[in-house]
Amino acid sequence: MIYKRRQGFTLVEMLITVVLVFLLFAVMYATFFSVSNTTQKIQQRMKSSEIMFRFVNKFSGEVKSMIREKNDETSFDLKEISFITTTGETAYPVKITYTVNKTTENAEKLLRKQENLISDYSFTFPVMDEYDSISFLFFSDGVWQEYADSPESIKAVGIEIIRGTEKYFFPAVIYGAVIDEKGK
Repeated sequence: MIYKRRQGFTLVEMLITVVLVFLLFAVMYATFFSVSNTTQKIQQRMKSSEIMFRFVNKFSGEVKSMIREKNDETSFDLKEISFITTTGETAYPVKITYTVNKTTENAEKLLRKQENLISDYSFTFPVMDEYDSISFLFFSDGVWQEYADSPESIKAVGIEIIRGTEKYFFPAVIYGAVIDEKGK
């Protein structure tokens, strides 16, 4: 008996090929979306870090140019700091208040309020949000403290930021002499 050679593929060969191609695409699909999700998380983390470091740079500049007066305009507390400063952005002194508030998710956010002392115009905006903890610390008498009674004793102001397992501490040295309006 003479067998003729058949042209084409058998059904079993076609099914094996389809299954192999399907498995290849499934692996590629999972890899692509895994890489895509990881890239998105990294970009979000980089954006958050950039916002934090821009804030810290601005905060440091404001603290360095702080006008330290003995009056009711300044306060230094663990969750709020208020002081008068002159930065390069304004030709006149402004009062800056940073306040830490709790959000509904039990996270903390930092608000910045700037008041024009000449025109009484003020505005408030969020600086950072969704952090586990944001606290101010004050360097006085050789020790970092959570509260300061008087601005003349403070040599530096630090901000401690905690998010997840990451903990950051950024100190800023205060320049300038203390001004005593009562002693003039």
